[in-house]
Amino acid sequence: MVFRNLIPSPMLEAQATQEFGQIVYGAEHANRLYSDTDPHVTRVRSIVDRMIPYSLKWNERAKGWKWEVAVVRSNDIRMYCLPGGKIVIYGGLLDRMRLNDNELGMLIGHEIAHALREHARMRLGQLQASQLDSSGTIPQLFGLADLGMAPLGIGSRLLEMKYESTDETEADVIGSDIASRAGFDPRAAVTLWDKIAQATRGNREQGFIYVHPYTPARRQDIIKRLPDMLPLYAKAIGKSVDALPDYAGIGRPTRKQTGN
Repeated sequence: MVFRNLIPSPMLEAQATQEFGQIVYGAEHANRLYSDTDPHVTRVRSIVDRMIPYSLKWNERAKGWKWEVAVVRSNDIRMYCLPGGKIVIYGGLLDRMRLNDNELGMLIGHEIAHALREHARMRLGQLQASQLDSSGTIPQLFGLADLGMAPLGIGSRLLEMKYESTDETEADVIGSDIASRAGFDPRAAVTLWDKIAQATRGNREQGFIYVHPYTPARRQDIIKRLPDMLPLYAKAIGKSVDALPDYAGIGRPTRKQTGN
């Protein structure tokens, strides 16, 4: 909490909003921003809209957030939810990964959970403590990469801020809760992270799987929590857990099967 308090929530959200605007402006002028009517954007927004009502209980400030989505034309496999509900997705995540809606829903829920629990605020507070600006102001937190010839990036600050295992666990739990209540199959989290690991493990500096460490223990934890998440999903789609079909060979794990 000490590090988190170094950066007030309103200040961080205001800066994130400003930089989100810069991302959108830069991508648009580089002809790399998908339009509001593009299928990439409408698909993501429809998923986000389903999740917002189930997100609000996790952060009192979220009730006042102006949620926004930008999808950038890029081969990069990456997405993030900035403080204040500003979501940026890179086209490579949608076009190269070919995630189904359940997988994309679980990923968006995970990223929203990071923002709701203010994990960036904590990590950036730690950076702020070690690199205090002599002027007494907060340095740019999500510095933008070149939006011309170079691939779009989110800058050194956010890339240095690799999430810790405790952050990932919390985002897995809360993100799955949100997505399951919104009608996305929580079992898709397993296939999602397996796919992301395979696709991005080669980039050891900025690969998505290194920003969001995915270990065998984390994979098993996701599976162990399925007995708690499946009833939420089943209720959302109007079925009983027993009536759910198998998903990618994962089936319907019980607490006994997962060792709980």
